[in-house]
Amino acid sequence: EAGIPVPIPNTAVKRLRADGTAVLPRESRPPPGLSFFPCSLVLRYTVFMASVMNIFFIALLGAFIQATTGFGAPILMLAFFPHWFSYTTSVTLCHLIALASTGYLMFSLRSSIQWKTLFPVLSFSLLFCGWAAWYSVSLRSVIMTRTLGFFLVAVSLFFLLMPKDCRIRPTLRNGIITGVMAGICNGFFGISAPPTAIYLMSAIDDKNAYMGTLQTFFFFSNIESIVIRVANGSMAGHGVWGYVPIGWVAIMGGTFLGQMLFRRLPLSVLKKTVYGFVGLAGIWNVITSY
Repeated sequence: EAGIPVPIPNTAVKRLRADGTAVLPRESRPPPGLSFFPCSLVLRYTVFMASVMNIFFIALLGAFIQATTGFGAPILMLAFFPHWFSYTTSVTLCHLIALASTGYLMFSLRSSIQWKTLFPVLSFSLLFCGWAAWYSVSLRSVIMTRTLGFFLVAVSLFFLLMPKDCRIRPTLRNGIITGVMAGICNGFFGISAPPTAIYLMSAIDDKNAYMGTLQTFFFFSNIESIVIRVANGSMAGHGVWGYVPIGWVAIMGGTFLGQMLFRRLPLSVLKKTVYGFVGLAGIWNVITSY
């Protein structure tokens, strides 16, 4: 007769399965509602639904921030996802979810994309991201998260304290430097937004051009990251793919809400919001890494 594996009291009569698992006789088993977590379908369902709701609201809020400032969804998701998945799986999952938002924004703003400004940033980012992503598989996630946090805080402080008349010129050299930094950040941490967003914010004056160009960068960067990490088995866990459509529903809802605010937000307020959010995300990453 099949039994339910539970902790064995000293007075219980033990039976063993073929694999050595101890099983109690029927009269010694707890009631079904009190069975331990691995054997409780009710608790498993409750935990699954809690995970679904957490992922849904985090993706919703992240998409709202990204549609308002141009970035932020992966940063917010990666502040929480590593508590439920491995860091590599978290990065892949957030990029898969974000793909829906970046693809939609890129298509809707396709006429405003500044390809000449984007090309050096994107090409060097893809080149260095490939190398960093393959190498990052062997690194500890705690060290990566903490290092990213300090980096984000430093970048935020630099640009918040930067004189108003100081700008990053959209030259080939600056585009290459930005692309290298973004590629390394994306490969190691799964986040390429801060250097790219700050560079494009300085190089592009039009809000729609900034948003369309930035989302195009994210779209192609996410595709490369997904391919490399999936090839390394980052989505091999049971049931992980099931969270992707849930995230897509949430992130599209947040994108539509964020776009409503984006149309009413002055460019000067948008810049301060971008730099401030970078700093807050960095502080949060440092705190959660301890």
